[in-house]
Amino acid sequence: MEVLFGAAAGALPCLMFGAFAAIVVVLIVYGILRAQKRREAMQALATKWGFRYYAKDPWNLPTWYSALDLFNHGHSRKAENVMSGEVDGRTVVCFDYRYTTGSGKNSHTHHYQGVVYLLPIQAPALRLRPESVFDRVASWVGWDDIDFESDQFSRRYHVSSQDRRFAYDIFHARLIDYLLRCGTSPSMEMNGVFLLLYDSGSGSVENVERLLMIGQTVCNMIPDYVLKARGVDQSAPMQGGIG
Repeated sequence: MEVLFGAAAGALPCLMFGAFAAIVVVLIVYGILRAQKRREAMQALATKWGFRYYAKDPWNLPTWYSALDLFNHGHSRKAENVMSGEVDGRTVVCFDYRYTTGSGKNSHTHHYQGVVYLLPIQAPALRLRPESVFDRVASWVGWDDIDFESDQFSRRYHVSSQDRRFAYDIFHARLIDYLLRCGTSPSMEMNGVFLLLYDSGSGSVENVERLLMIGQTVCNMIPDYVLKARGVDQSAPMQGGIG
């Protein structure tokens, strides 16, 4: 009997290792299948919009868009499932993006869906994101963001810019009303000739299409006087390098 118990006790670590190995294999296979499904869905969306699709980032987008704040956090920055084309004559690039903070057991990978439009203007740095509890606490000690006539919009979103006048020009009453009707707006950045819209998480492909449509509306709602004062030639080589 002691021999049987001894044999069982000796086999237990092997059984546990085998179970752990099986779980690892299942997770790896699940990840591969999920990534393949994502690629197929993004490729289908690219076809729907008449875009080109690249499973891997052909341009090193984190470097190309380094003027935007999202691409200046963490390490191991990587874009994939890239789509590019034109909407209303404007170059647009869509992608999945991730970066890592920390290292080893304390590392964490952050995932995003993003869309970048080529702007018809040269913009100062401007950022919009959902307002958090920390933002409200910061406002109590004087670290406030830009407020607007719409109290609902000001409470829902944190807006900051190098140029407050420009922020008011862009987030005018009609655009504010549109963004409020969108439910929860994605985070948004403008800097130079780039407009970035992004949501955290891997999300659905339908959400990428939502980002596309919101970005299209934002570009179309730029006031004429801003276009006249800050307009740029979108045919310039630097701005048309991605397409």
